[in-house]
Formats: sequence, C-alpha cells, structure tokens
Amino acid sequence: MNYKAVIDAGYNSFRLSLYTIFPNLSFRLTASLKDYVRLGLGVSEGKPIPEENVRRAEITLRKFKEFLDRKGVKEVKILGTSAFRYASNGTEVSDRLSSTIGFPITVLSGEEEGRYSALAVVNTLPIEDGIIFDLGGGSLEIAYVSQRKIRDVYQFPLGALRMMDKDPEEIRKEVRIALASLPSSKGILVGSGGNLRAIAKMDLKLGEEQLDQIHGYSVSYERIAKYAKILPSISISERSQLPGIDRERALTIHSAAIVIKELMEMMGKDKVMTSAFGLREGVLMESEIENVDELREFWLEGVSYNFNVEPFVDSYREALKETKDVAVSTAFYLLQLMKASNFLDPYMACYQVFREITVPGYTADEINVITTLCASAKKFKKKYYNKVRKLMDKDTILVKAKKVKELHEAYELGVRKW
Repeated sequence: MNYKAVIDAGYNSFRLSLYTIFPNLSFRLTASLKDYVRLGLGVSEGKPIPEENVRRAEITLRKFKEFLDRKGVKEVKILGTSAFRYASNGTEVSDRLSSTIGFPITVLSGEEEGRYSALAVVNTLPIEDGIIFDLGGGSLEIAYVSQRKIRDVYQFPLGALRMMDKDPEEIRKEVRIALASLPSSKGILVGSGGNLRAIAKMDLKLGEEQLDQIHGYSVSYERIAKYAKILPSISISERSQLPGIDRERALTIHSAAIVIKELMEMMGKDKVMTSAFGLREGVLMESEIENVDELREFWLEGVSYNFNVEPFVDSYREALKETKDVAVSTAFYLLQLMKASNFLDPYMACYQVFREITVPGYTADEINVITTLCASAKKFKKKYYNKVRKLMDKDTILVKAKKVKELHEAYELGVRKW
C-alpha cells in the first residue's frame, strides 16, 4: 500500500493520521492515533514548555513510532504548531522530540498553518469565496478565499486550551480586540479543528437532522450562540455527557464556542460550515483545485479507488452534460460504482454506504439528497423523502430519481450500453 503519515504535534493534542494515497493523488484516512498531550498547557509567550509536558509528548511519540515501524511506513511528516512557536525552548523541544520518533519536526509559522488548513477546506468543499478558520488549542488561523484562491492569512493566540480558564466575558473581549482590524468578506464561513467538529456532532445529535455527516454541515448562529451561553455555565462532567463530546474535549468546548460566536458576529455570518479536513490533509496537497467541477471529479475518482474500481469519470461528465444536475449525475455514478463493487443491491448500497463515509467535494445537504435519490430510484418511500423534505419537494425527488434509474440502466461500468 502507498502510505503517507502525518503527525500533528498540536498545542492540545498529538494525532497521527495514516493515509492511503491513490494514483490521482487523492487519498483516504486509513488509521488514526490520538493522545491529549497538552504540550502547550501553561505555556505563555516567551515562556518554556514545562518538562512534564515534554515527557508526555515523548511517551506518545514512542507509541506512534512503534505503530509506524510495525506498518513499515517510511514517509512521515511531523508538524509542530503554536506551542513550539510561542515557547522560549520551542526549538530545543522540537529537536528532542524529533530524536524520539526518528523523523524531523517541522515547526510551522502561523501563516503556514492557516494556509495548509485552508487548502484542505478549499480542496474538499464546493466553495468559491469566503473565510476559512482553523481553531486549535493554542491559536486561531483565519484565511480569506476569493474565487477558490487563498489570499490573506492571519494568526492569533486565541486557542481554546489557552482560553479555557478565562471568564466568558474576558474571552469575548480578547477575541474582539484581536480581530477588530480584520476586513469583512462576502461568501461563506467555514471552520476546521476538533472543537468545531465536536460542536457539529453535538448539534446533529440534538437537532432533527437525518444525516450524521459533519463534513459540509452548517451550524446556525442561533445554535452557536446558545452553546456559547450554556457550555461555560455547566461543569466539565456535564459537558462530557453531551452527545459527541468526551471528557477531554469537554475541557475546551466552552471556550471554543465563545470564540466561534464572536468571530461569526464580527464577520456578519449567520452560519458556519464544518470541514472534516484540515491541517493534516492540507500538507498532502500542492495547490487549490481550480474549479468545483474539477473538484468533484477528483474525489469521485478517489471514491472509485477506495473500492478498488478503476474510475470512469467520463460517464459522470456525460450525465452532467445531459442533465445539468450534479445530484442526479453523482447518484448515477455512485450507483454504477456500487454495482461494479459487486453489491447485490446497488441502490440500497449507495444509500447506506455513502451516508456512512465522508465523500469530499460535497456538502452534507448534497450527500443527503444524492443518497436519497439512489434509494428512491429503486422505489420511492416516505421514510427516505422525510430525510430531505426540507431540501426538496416530493415531485422534484420523483423526477430526479427516475432520471437516475434511467441513466443507471443505460450504462455498465460507465459505458453506455445503447
């Protein structure tokens, strides 16, 4: 297998992500190890990283090394972030930890960290313009995107772990002062980072959504404001009982919610979209994918490789040219892929499989519609329609599902039969 490993040596947690790299350079996450090292705990600007923090990091990296050695992984990138940047002994600690694991740690600047995170978002979501932020344990990076190109990147010491012991009003004031000079921007607000993903998971469980996809899932300002008010007022134990939040995340979720709320207010955004991809995936990419059509084709190829099927994206292009409908064309492609993967019922396989795995290039709402079209192409059922009734009316679903079935029956492995 063609593996690449990326270790994010963060302010709060260390995570090893092992990726399988496909021939078109798309990829899938194959394995993940995580430890809440809290390397930056107690570190302020110009102060050293405490010895006890370094020792925790060494223990974690030894575990990572054992895993990598057993899998025979030779290509490893290790990214040091804000704890190394802020600390007076950051270089010394990075050298020491590099020796522990046997690969060099690259300490990223704030701009580099923000750019990599933004690159992952741009290359996995169909966005054109907007603001992309990455909220970590030690810092907040904000990137401005115009016509799918990353423009300006800013970095602020506003991480959720750094802020966790502060009074909510103090956090709000600090965020507003730090971000006061940022320009506004048209377009969408998209965020990455473990705390936002945890908030998105919680919101899905507490709400009425019918899909467990956090990639491309949007949380409204009203919900974020509610969490920013309630989470600081309850105990860590009570937070950890909320859906999608474990005890470790419960330490920082409240301060993260406040930072996100203030950012949304200052940018004038009524919702924030969540990205399942960030810094670790960004370093696997070279540049922005130029347009959304190319983006979707790139990841449809990747999904095909994921199922060990040679991609047949030409058929997707043909369907898109004929229907001018992304949802119909994608549902058709995924049905063909499920049939080629030898599923006995490709219609239900498409519905069930792609509601369980992340398909980059699409929002959560789009995946909801696409998978419902797959199921409805076999037989319309109210239980499927109920999951998309807020997105599309029944008559439209029926028309689109009929077209998906026509296309699926007219092709075999992406080749038109007649």
